[in-house]
Formats: sequence, structure tokens, C-alpha cells
Amino acid sequence: MAQYLPTTQFNLFGWRCSFNPGPFNVKEHVMIAIAASTGGTSAYATDILAIQDLFYGQRIGPLGGILLLISSQCIGYALAGICRKLLVRPAAMIWPSNLVSVSLYNTLHGDENTTRKRFRFFMIAFVAMFVWEFFPTMIAPILQSLAVLCWIGPNNGLLNKLGAAAGGLGMLDFSFDWNAISTTGPFYTPFWAQMNYYVGMLFQVWILIPILYFTNVWNAQVFPIASTKSYDQFGNIYNQSRVINPVTGALDEAAYEAYSPVSLSVSFATAYFFSLVAYAATITHVALFYGPDIWKRFMASRAEEDEDIHTKLMRRYPEVPDWWYGAIFILMLAISIALCYYLPIHLPWWALLIAVLLAVTMILPIGVITAISNNQVGLNVVTELVCGYMLPGRPLANVTFKTYGYMSMYQGLLFVSDLKLGHYMKIPPKTMFLVQVYGTIIGCIFNYYVMVMIINAKRPFLDGTETDPAGQWTGQSAEIFNTASIIWGLIGPARMFGPGSQYSSIMWGFLVGFVAPVPIYLLHRRWPTVGFEMANVSIFALGASTFPGPYGNIIISGLIASVISMWYLFRYHHSWWSKYNYVMSAAFDSATQIQTMVLFFALQQFGANFPTWWGNDQVSFEKCYAPIN
Repeated sequence: MAQYLPTTQFNLFGWRCSFNPGPFNVKEHVMIAIAASTGGTSAYATDILAIQDLFYGQRIGPLGGILLLISSQCIGYALAGICRKLLVRPAAMIWPSNLVSVSLYNTLHGDENTTRKRFRFFMIAFVAMFVWEFFPTMIAPILQSLAVLCWIGPNNGLLNKLGAAAGGLGMLDFSFDWNAISTTGPFYTPFWAQMNYYVGMLFQVWILIPILYFTNVWNAQVFPIASTKSYDQFGNIYNQSRVINPVTGALDEAAYEAYSPVSLSVSFATAYFFSLVAYAATITHVALFYGPDIWKRFMASRAEEDEDIHTKLMRRYPEVPDWWYGAIFILMLAISIALCYYLPIHLPWWALLIAVLLAVTMILPIGVITAISNNQVGLNVVTELVCGYMLPGRPLANVTFKTYGYMSMYQGLLFVSDLKLGHYMKIPPKTMFLVQVYGTIIGCIFNYYVMVMIINAKRPFLDGTETDPAGQWTGQSAEIFNTASIIWGLIGPARMFGPGSQYSSIMWGFLVGFVAPVPIYLLHRRWPTVGFEMANVSIFALGASTFPGPYGNIIISGLIASVISMWYLFRYHHSWWSKYNYVMSAAFDSATQIQTMVLFFALQQFGANFPTWWGNDQVSFEKCYAPIN
């Protein structure tokens, strides 16, 4: 475009401007991509709005909804300012997912003589994956999950429970859908981290859940083996409207006693247990393995004694002033407090401050784990627990507290990750800050209207009144959010997990998490060359807490992809790996994302569906015909 646009300059409010700013360079590309990625990320608070509409019969208007999204997304950016010197400058904080982006930008903008082969490889991989993804997502959904056990006994209830990914455990399932395979970032997440994650998931899904289910722990056989819904004691979906006071929006205790306590599937209960393990283990692991180094880095950062070459090169750019972070924090906090008063979310202002404080205390230890392993431990369960004890009987207050506590940390680390990308690509920090905030605000506006559009178009699939035969519209995110609002908010952790309750053993996850890293650390100190430091309890527990969020079919396919890329090719074909591995990951990921947009907007919105045939069974896309639940 620089060859054809006019170069005439003109004045605009005192600024000299031109329609032709010159050749499009890599830094401009990075900033555009970051604005698009922050804007294209699904805002966590949309689930608050979704469950209010789908399950509570309330719809928040555009102004309140958009401000809720913006404030919950942007308040975490101020937290990034607290720890950017410790999570961006040190060379050890690599942020693995950024390596893929760096490789892609260098391929697209590098010298033609040195990058021509990589660019050709990128285009071939991109086109191949773009075309291929139409098979598992539209033409042959059976490729999403090849349920081997269901093929052995398609009408066998036991084999279907174990083998079906949709509603079952997905044992021995394969997937040829990159959306499933790429869940853990198999081409860039460190191999040791992926092994911890998959061992944890295998332990939960293939060993622990079957043992607990078939021994009927927690009356497990009354409920589905893999579900994110909440149930009454008879195995029916919990009817929350029967126990909610319609005036206050809080728990009606008399109605609750007359109805039923809340029960969970065994898989969801174990996921909560391991979520607590992951949270506690993160604190202990970081304190033991990285505590002294963090202190040294802190002192070095204050004295500006950092040996990282990227940091030395970045010193030519002025840092973002601390008052920028402070200003956005105060503004977003003020908006959040105002929303607590004017929206029907029933969250006191002081509880909002506690939610943000939780994020402040945990952003550094969780950030360290994320920066080195590409695995992030969430604060969602811990924030639900804290709010459940503080404000029992308030479901919407609980999910709002969780959103501000969890997303403040998450968005802060997302901004830190982008700062690291800017560190690698030499983007001025001030520009990065403005681009990130701009993209987030624009994205929140689109998030709101896309959410409304999807709810209006797919409501029966999302609220559970109908089932999508292709398995693509499950409403699982809103479903998990709603279940959490019932468990932690409406009923409260004291009833659900307190002494004498059915699920009281889940709270032992805190103790297990705090203690488990200690023997590993002692073994590492005794035999420092063996590799005990690669055993990470927090990542193991993170893997064990993932299911039943994603299907179990991600395990084998994701594990195979990881072994091929991060072990075999890395070890035995390192020259090829270093040249093409990250390029291939970028091509596959970008092709999948674009194909998803094309499929949704260009095809499904116009009613285009592939004809029914063997590969897109309308009863069960996995050909698991026996009732699982």
C-alpha cells in the first residue's frame, strides 16, 4: 500500500499527517495483533450477564453490561505495573506462548532471503489446517472424538460412560480437531510442564474418577459421571428458582430445607478438590523454588542491574509512568463500585475491594508459574470460597466477586505477557499500554453484542432445554458459571463443604497443596541433578482440575502432539524444530481461528449445514448410543 497511497501531508489540529505513513513494519503488525487479540478475547464477565439472562430471568442493558465488562477487564492492568520488573525483565521469565508470536512476526517481516522458506512453510501449513478444520467442525464431526470404546459397544452403557467424550470420560479417545489438540499449546509449552499437566489429567480422568464412581463415593452413581451441572438428591437438575427469594435474590432457607441439598458429579467434585490443591501448591512451590531468586531479582531491578540483553535494548524507551497505572486503577475501581450499587448483583463495595486484594497478593506467584511453564493457576475457586463465607446466599454477588478477583489477576498477567512480547519485539511500553487498553475497550463492546446475538440465536442449546446433535453449542461455560453461583453463592461453602457435609473432604485440598511440594523440594536439594525440580504439584493439580471443562478426548491427541514436537523433534531434529516448529504452531492456530469465524458467520448464520451422512450422526456424533446419565 505504501507504493500507491498519496504522500501529500496536511495539518490536523496542529499535527502533520499523511495518508501514507510509509512501509508497514513489524512493530505496527505486533501492535495491531495485540489490539485484535485483546479485543477478540472472550470477556469473563459475559458469563455473569449470560447466566442472569439464561437462568435468573434478568437482562442487563447495554450500558451496564459493557461497563461491567470493561471495568472487570481493565482493573487488572494496574496490577501489571506492580510486578512488571519481576515478570518481564528477567530472562528466565520466558512466557513460552510469546515465542510462537515472535517466530511468526520474524517470518512475515524478516529478510526475504532468510525467511522465504519459512514463509512458504507457514502458508502451506495455514491453508492445509484451514481446509482440514472444515472436516471435524462441519463435514465429519466424528473426527472431533474417535470414541474407541463406543465403537466396541455402541449400546453398552458402561463402555459409553468410559469412552464417550460428550458426557463420559473420553478414555482412549482420539481427536483430529486442532481446537482440542491445541488446548495446552503442544508445540510451545515446555515438555516438562505438559507432562505434569497430562499426568494430572490422566490420574483424575482415568484412575480417580472411575474408582470414586464405581465405589459410589458421594452417591456418585445417582448422577452423571461427567457433568458440570448441579443436581438435587434425586439426580434431577437442581431447580434454583425454588430456593431463591424473588425479592432479595438470596437463599430462601425454608424453601431450601423443604427441597433438597445440592449435589455434584464426581468429576466436578474432584475438579474442585484439585483446584484448591493447585492454588495452595503454587504458593509453596514458588516460595521454595523461586523465593530467593525473586528477592534477588527484586533488589537487582531496583538497582537496574539486569543482565538481560532485551532489557538493555529497551532502556532507550521511556517506561510507563506509575501514575498511568494508578489512574486506570482508580477509574476502573470507581466504575466497579458504582456498578455494585446500580446493577442487581448484590455485591457490597467492601467485598469488591477484598476481591481485588486477593488478586494483588497472588499475581506474582501465579505469574512466575505462568511465565516459565505456560500454565496458569486460576483464582476462580478460591474467590468463590472466600465470597461464599463472607456473603452466603448471594449467587450473583459470588460470581461477580469471582470475576473481579480472578480477572484482575488474569488480565494483569495478560498485560505482562504482552509487555514481554513487546520486550522481545522492542515495542515502546507506553504504546503497548495504550494499544492494550484500546483493544480491550473495543473488544468489550463487541463481546456484549456477540453474547446477546448468540443467546438469542442458540438459547435452547445454552439453557439446556435442547441438545445440539453436533456437540458444538453446549453452553458449558455459562453452565459451569451457573453451577458455581449455586454451589458457592446460593448455598454457600459452609453448607456444601463445611464439617459434617457430604463434600467436606474437598477442603483438604488446601493442606495437600501446601504440603505436597515440600518433599519434592527436599529431594531436589539432596539430589539437585536428578530433575526433581521438574515435578510441579501445582501444574499436576491444574491438569487434574481441568475435567469436566474440556472433553477427555484432548488427552491422547494432545499428548502425542507434545511428544512429537517438544521431545522427539526438539531432541533428534533440533535444527528443523528451531526453524519451523513455532511457525507451524502459529499457522495451525491462526488457521483454526479464521476457519471458526468463517464457519460461524459465513455458513451457520445463513443456515448452511452439511448433509447428514455416516460422519455426522444426528443422534451422537461419537456413535455412543447408550444412555450415559
